[in-house]
Amino acid sequence: MTNFKPSNINKLFKQQDQLNLLIIINLLIYLCAQILIAIKWFSLRWVALPYDLVQLTSKWWAVITYGFFHQGFVALFFNMILLHYFGRILLDFETPKKFLCIYFSGILLGAVFFVTSYYLFPNFYVIKAPLLGASAGVMAVITYISLKLPHYQIKIRFLGYFKLMHLLIFLVLFNLLQIPLGNPGGYFAHLGGLTAGFVFFLINLKQKEKAVTKPSVFSITKPKKEKNIDAILDKISRSGYESLTDEEKEELFKHSK
Repeated sequence: MTNFKPSNINKLFKQQDQLNLLIIINLLIYLCAQILIAIKWFSLRWVALPYDLVQLTSKWWAVITYGFFHQGFVALFFNMILLHYFGRILLDFETPKKFLCIYFSGILLGAVFFVTSYYLFPNFYVIKAPLLGASAGVMAVITYISLKLPHYQIKIRFLGYFKLMHLLIFLVLFNLLQIPLGNPGGYFAHLGGLTAGFVFFLINLKQKEKAVTKPSVFSITKPKKEKNIDAILDKISRSGYESLTDEEKEELFKHSK
């Protein structure tokens, strides 16, 4: 039997990329929280995001901590499955740093939307419950990659293939329609995450426009490899990932590495 060493855990964490590490942290926090709750050493109220500013001033850390704790395993499971699937697609086209910025911006803007909505639409709040869960961050990731690759197709079991843009439209409509039904806080937070993804997409679009129009005193031609990657990304945007040839998929895979 292999001896347990703390260094082994440290090595395991170093081997993970940002996406896997984020998922592992969420899982570990959930397990630890459940154990501490069972022995009555912890309460989710300490880390949940309150809906009014008076409580928030004395629990300022909740703006971030709410996104790392989940009320139940089902919410955790679906959030982590979606984060893994769409986060992996995003990391095929963007840097790990941008992925984390998009995710945590979704968490922060989700908190802003949640608290603000309580004051703007008090009549909707039949149930006044604090906020928990990573959904806003997940929504930001889904929104960004759906706008960047609107024709990218995913297969949903028993339903078939769907374009990312169609999924995004469904998520926006679903969350808007759920708001008047009695527990709007979580859905407003989702809309905050969706907005964060949209804002990041616009920023990315502006940066690309500046890169195209900015004159260079050295060279205005791109290397052949970069041109090929741009052509592949354009093809995915127009026709979806499945339209790529095996050679194009292999080249994209090599570039992502």
